[in-house]
Amino acid sequence: MNQTDRTCLIVTSRVDGAEQLNIDLSAYDAVICADRGLQVAEALDLLGDVPVYLIGDYDSGTPPTEAEQAAASGLVVLPTVKDMTDSEAAIDLAVSRGYDVIHVLGGLGGRFDHSMGNLGMLAKYVEDPRVKELWFEDGQNRVFMKTPGTFRVPARGPENRFDYFGLIAYSGAVEGLTITGAKYPLAGHTLTPDTTLGVSNEVAKDAPFAEVSHTKGHLLVILSKD
Repeated sequence: MNQTDRTCLIVTSRVDGAEQLNIDLSAYDAVICADRGLQVAEALDLLGDVPVYLIGDYDSGTPPTEAEQAAASGLVVLPTVKDMTDSEAAIDLAVSRGYDVIHVLGGLGGRFDHSMGNLGMLAKYVEDPRVKELWFEDGQNRVFMKTPGTFRVPARGPENRFDYFGLIAYSGAVEGLTITGAKYPLAGHTLTPDTTLGVSNEVAKDAPFAEVSHTKGHLLVILSKD
């Protein structure tokens, strides 16, 4: 993130392994709480001196109190019958308000259809010029998607709390996949969705980072720890 980014933290109704997270609220310009995410944000002390927006249908939790509504910068009550999840609505809200760096807490555990749907949110915005960065994170994982290009995975340390990185072809083959500085390198490989080849890689011992590049396709990246 840099000084020109407009950053938003979205808190969902379930964040597995929340005790392992160390969120620097000062890095964000706003917080959006999706449905029961308000209670999660309160428990994690994520309601500081930044605008807080509330959104959800509140069919699975207690609606915000009058005091919580008064303290919020905005409230969007969604219909219980709709064509999207509260998480998707929260991401759409963040984008519509001009936030271009969006980090979502949760969305990876619990009901698997919701988790898979959230991967679709990564695909929805991966080529949208309004969004520079979008990821989902809980105590054990951080998940994001990459278009063709090059990126680095730092070794575990201040920049990266995770031990492993996994690469999965999301929608069709990922071509020209090259990995250097890793325990399992690759050169110009075509990665298809029907293989686990890209799972559970690591930055090579004593290497500061692994470098990953590809020339075609949407690459799903999972940083993880046991």
